Amino acid sequence: MENIKRNSYPVYFSIILLFILCMGFIYLKAQDKTYKSVKDSLLVKEKINQVSQQTKTITSDFIQTKRLSFLEEDIICRGRFYFKRENKLRWEYSDPFFYLIIFNNDTILVQDDEKTSSFDASSNRMFKEINDIMLSIVNGTILNNEKFCFEYFENDQYYILDLSPHDSGIKDFLEKIRMFFNKNDYSIVELMMIERSGDFTNIKFYNKTLNEKISNHIFDLD
Repeated sequence: MENIKRNSYPVYFSIILLFILCMGFIYLKAQDKTYKSVKDSLLVKEKINQVSQQTKTITSDFIQTKRLSFLEEDIICRGRFYFKRENKLRWEYSDPFFYLIIFNNDTILVQDDEKTSSFDASSNRMFKEINDIMLSIVNGTILNNEKFCFEYFENDQYYILDLSPHDSGIKDFLEKIRMFFNKNDYSIVELMMIERSGDFTNIKFYNKTLNEKISNHIFDLD
């Protein structure tokens, strides 16, 4: 496990290893009996946007599954997630090892047991794309992002949004984003990022609390 940690986290970070859930890798298709196309996608989009605009902070536990083609087993991590509007994110991995990623405005901060690194997202196109994507996913503005085309699906429990990039810069590292929204309250419960290689990161959120006070110090590195 220690060797995996050393070698794969630069890959994680560059493709935003981060984040994203516990289920198998399946592309949704209209003919799939489990999912069907949403009839009124504009209404769903409006509801999701309303909830997103009302959400000022999020605190949540998460389970992340990372699938890499060169590994026989998936990498499963657990941790804690924090969001504060407009542009602050903290992903804190605690199991099976400590790893921390913070998005604070245009700064990306990374810390593990050995060192701390800081990146200026605005100085590198890929970092900026990653920074913008992650923040827009959480604050809801990604649904209005013209760099993606959207497909809306649903089953009994969830609305499922497939976001496919048509911007060449994003296409270089990202094939698809999949977002799962609870039908009862339109909050995001799962998120998947599928890479060009077919590898993916999959995150499920649980024990969520919304709109509770979060100190700005949570998004600083000591």
